[in-house]
Amino acid sequence: MCIHLKPWYLFLTVLQKPKILYRYVFKEVLSPFLLSLSIFTGILFLTKSLKLVELVVNRNVSIGDIAQLFLFVVPQFLEMAVPMSLLLGAILAFGRLSSDSELIVMRASGVGMRQLLRPILVFSLLAAMFSLLLSFVVRPWSNYQLGMKMFEMAKQKASSGLIAGVFNEFGTLTMYAERVGDNGADLKNVIIADRRTPSTPRNFIARHGSIVSDEVTRSVNLRLYDGSIHEGEGLNYNVTYFDVNAVSIDQNDLLGEGDSKDGKKANEMLMNELIRERQSLHSSLASEEGESAVAVKRVQRSLRLDVEFHRRFVLPASCFVVAVLGMTLGVQPSRGGKSWGASINVTAGILLITGYYFVLAFGTALGEQGVLPVWFALWIPNVVFAVIGSYVFRRIESEEWSAVSQALGDFVSKLSHRFARRGRVV
Repeated sequence: MCIHLKPWYLFLTVLQKPKILYRYVFKEVLSPFLLSLSIFTGILFLTKSLKLVELVVNRNVSIGDIAQLFLFVVPQFLEMAVPMSLLLGAILAFGRLSSDSELIVMRASGVGMRQLLRPILVFSLLAAMFSLLLSFVVRPWSNYQLGMKMFEMAKQKASSGLIAGVFNEFGTLTMYAERVGDNGADLKNVIIADRRTPSTPRNFIARHGSIVSDEVTRSVNLRLYDGSIHEGEGLNYNVTYFDVNAVSIDQNDLLGEGDSKDGKKANEMLMNELIRERQSLHSSLASEEGESAVAVKRVQRSLRLDVEFHRRFVLPASCFVVAVLGMTLGVQPSRGGKSWGASINVTAGILLITGYYFVLAFGTALGEQGVLPVWFALWIPNVVFAVIGSYVFRRIESEEWSAVSQALGDFVSKLSHRFARRGRVV
């Protein structure tokens, strides 16, 4: 008898105060959402933490610096985890309501799917606002702080990490100095082997040198005086003498992490900076003619800015479409709601959100390469999810489908029977 008390209480609640029911549904989604958010953020964070741990083991980075890097990395994964957590939270919440027959009582008392959609949309709005805060402010700030921290580590390695009388490895550069002053201010008898261009390796030899850092481009300049450049071999061997020269090393060469870009990156700009830079670049491209190397670089940067601009709206907007889809996936039939149906729906939800991020990453790549218009390439996942979600919602609302899992089961059953009949005919 106690089993039926809660549904009857809900029946009376629906008749008297619908707002109480909305708060009840809201709370049902909140707990699995927060739990999923922490789990997904932790899983995504672990993929990056392995690389950060490598800095401690192989590059002698202090634990304090690593702790700061960890904090700066979290927001970018938290932003990605919000839609994933909202989808799973809605699935688990409505799955629980279905399994305890509470959803049946709600719908029998006149509360339709459209009414139950209201608290879900309110929850989605709050999640989207939180995601916008991450996209507009928190993630760009943390990305910039992460880049500057990595640069400080690289600069420290280049200055204080340079040992006199030893061949020091800096990525694809090998540097030797007979004498090293404090913070690399005074170098004597310097030799640098530059292998950044494998086809044309170069060697720099200079009597004096110094290390100067540039925080704008996040590079370290090895300024050389009274020396020569040796490149080529055999009959193509060339020697160029100079009074002053400079070898620029960006932070990723120093830390061995690949290519970097000059200036502030698109994902490090606050929203007002991104809009201003984007408009300025579009204006300059409109008045510029030709296909020079400078123009090509500007077009590439413009595409990256466009991708970042749309991405900051795409993920928050996805909160609405994934919540509706999660709500419909969570609905279970009156019987068998606790068994295989719930497992199928959760699995389907995880596969769908994985597919969402795969399509988003693919669209981002196409947008950055200019293959497709940026707005089209990045908004494809949201449009696809919106179409799927509205279609499934209408089927569940009209009770044409009692559950998505049951509809999938019926489809597989019909398909197997069709193949079985063809086999008999043959």
